[in-house]
Amino acid sequence: MQEAVERHTRRLRILCAALLASLAVYGAVVLALPLEAPPALPQGEALLWGFAFLAAVNVVTIMPVYRAMLAAPRRVFAVGRQPERLLAAHLSAHVVACGRLEAVSILGLVLDFLTGRQDWFWIFTGVAALGMALLWPRREKVAALVAIPGETALEASAVR
Repeated sequence: MQEAVERHTRRLRILCAALLASLAVYGAVVLALPLEAPPALPQGEALLWGFAFLAAVNVVTIMPVYRAMLAAPRRVFAVGRQPERLLAAHLSAHVVACGRLEAVSILGLVLDFLTGRQDWFWIFTGVAALGMALLWPRREKVAALVAIPGETALEASAVR
């Protein structure tokens, strides 16, 4: 079991690092492509508030969706004690959560291109990067996911 936890954690870290690196690419695009034409929407306050609302709803609902995606696989794991499906669902839930955080950065990128305000891009991207940092996969959390109730996560990963 410990090998499966290690392999899963490594896979998650690679995927999360790639999604985090995409935020750096967006930042490089913003810095490398200064807006030379006048912005399409110089008075973009309404657009900002609309996008901020969308981003806030997205961020606030990440964890409920994450938990919902893992609810059924956890019940199946509780009965069958086979971690493969639970780990696959965990991988999917993690990718969806990080992808939704990346969408927040993309909203900031669109705001920058439409209004010419880089500060909004950096705020949205900062929120996305912070969220991804909080969701960064840790071995202890993955071990706790596949632990049998009543055992500590480290005991469970060491025994199997």
